[in-house]
Amino acid sequence: MASFSDQLKQAFTALGQCPTGEVSGRYRMEAALAALPTTHHLTPPAPGRRLIALGIGASLPLAVLEYAASVCRRLQADLLLLCTDPQRLHALISAHQPLLSGIACEAEELPRVNRRNVARILERRSRVLFAISGTPDDPVRCLVPGKGGLFGGESPVPVVVVGDLLEPLREPPARLQRAAS
Repeated sequence: MASFSDQLKQAFTALGQCPTGEVSGRYRMEAALAALPTTHHLTPPAPGRRLIALGIGASLPLAVLEYAASVCRRLQADLLLLCTDPQRLHALISAHQPLLSGIACEAEELPRVNRRNVARILERRSRVLFAISGTPDDPVRCLVPGKGGLFGGESPVPVVVVGDLLEPLREPPARLQRAAS
């Protein structure tokens, strides 16, 4: 563990890197101290603005992106994109720039997709209103109720599934079919 004076030096260095008047949280200060290069060219959201999390898998259906953009406009929120591959994310998003005009996007890369990692990201961002899942392979899908596992439990935010769950609907019991007739 670093000594107090080393931690104080790091804090002043991080404070010196922040623009004047901006309130930076712990995770932004740690990111500034790490000084890792970013691979995506997304507009960061304004401080204090609400976020809608959108899971990005191998593909991004247009209907899902249209839904996310319309919700962001109605709620005056920005997008938090959860993905596993930032290079693929940039290619998927760049094709739909006119649709996302006026909406700031921030990407969060997940090294591994599991319920714990996704929940941790959403918990540490208190401004996330809800999460959107649109494909079976996106990171947010692991938070959908009924997808339990070792780390099951409540999702830190509500999850909206756009599109098909890709699970066939069960036929109602025969007695319910007769009652409906």
